[in-house]
Amino acid sequence: MPQFRVTVLDHPATLAGHMAAWNDLAAAALEPNVFYEPWMLLPAIDSFGRGTALRYVLVYADQGNAPPLLCGLFPLERAARYNGLPFPHARLWQHKHCFLGTPLVRAAHARACLSAFLDWLEADTGGAPAIRWGIVSADGPFWRALAEALAESGRRSFVAYRFERAVMRPRAGGDAFLIEALSRKGAKELQRLERRLAEAGKLEYLELQDSAEAEQWIEDFMELEARGWKGRNASALGSSDAGRLFFARATRAAARRGRLMMLGLRLAGRWIALKCNFLSGEGSFAFKIAYDEEYARFSPGTLLELENIRRFHARPELRWMDSCAQPDHFMINRLWLDRRGLADLVTTTGRATGELMVSSLPLLHWMSRTLRRMPAATIPRS
Repeated sequence: MPQFRVTVLDHPATLAGHMAAWNDLAAAALEPNVFYEPWMLLPAIDSFGRGTALRYVLVYADQGNAPPLLCGLFPLERAARYNGLPFPHARLWQHKHCFLGTPLVRAAHARACLSAFLDWLEADTGGAPAIRWGIVSADGPFWRALAEALAESGRRSFVAYRFERAVMRPRAGGDAFLIEALSRKGAKELQRLERRLAEAGKLEYLELQDSAEAEQWIEDFMELEARGWKGRNASALGSSDAGRLFFARATRAAARRGRLMMLGLRLAGRWIALKCNFLSGEGSFAFKIAYDEEYARFSPGTLLELENIRRFHARPELRWMDSCAQPDHFMINRLWLDRRGLADLVTTTGRATGELMVSSLPLLHWMSRTLRRMPAATIPRS
């Protein structure tokens, strides 16, 4: 068993000296997560992390005469409250466009790395009595490794929220997948809508092939998204300088690395739907989709999603695609056949105060749910 040491950095610029090790860790991670890879996380920190006291905890394994091996990277922030209650803890940093918080831990040393990280949190003056992991994978090897590390040390945990969201895993082919996903009536209706669109002009399904053209696709996506309801709600990527900068930098970096998959549905030379996916080894993440609301009655987003399913099956190296969608997303749940488990998890680090706080969370959650269900007139007033 190698010896582990922890390096703590207080500024993202200092991560530059660990970039090669970070990229190697991402390639060898127990579970892929593009949101914590350097080309995605660094633009996010620059856009959304300013003003937040972030710390970057790197767990290295000593290898004797060989260079130390980066086995885990954990971007942390301190929080004073939990669901409105005084509850000082650490949490993995997740910005509003980060749809998975599973940290990067090296597959070959996952459990030992997680134990070393928890030990550091317990002992270090900059640590915390508890950690909120955020939305992490709850049905794969990371969850098992963390459960083993917690059980081995006797640390307490509490699952605040568990849910499933859609994930796509391949069938015999795209057509076989769609036959399984759609009723005959549903398939015929979508074919009818596609024919109606084609009557209005040349209808094309396109995929970004040349990274030199990525810049135009990126700009077109932000423009199309901003024209819809997200733009009206100021939640589109292009609605703020921070969102625009993050998306532009992350997608450019992904394109340079061959990690960007963009699809589009074009009618008479005009985009009516665009989709952005990110690739990570044998996996992929369906990051965002946008469509032209003028054509909403023809379901252009759904038609492009059907093409996404076909293109996914045309890439034999991909074994799954995470929808990154809300658990109750009607369109995605209708078309995507499989599910992945996720959870919002809180664990102690080993400090006595953390044990007390985490053990109280089930009661606090019960009280919170009870109060929300009570009619306002029956809630006692002080």
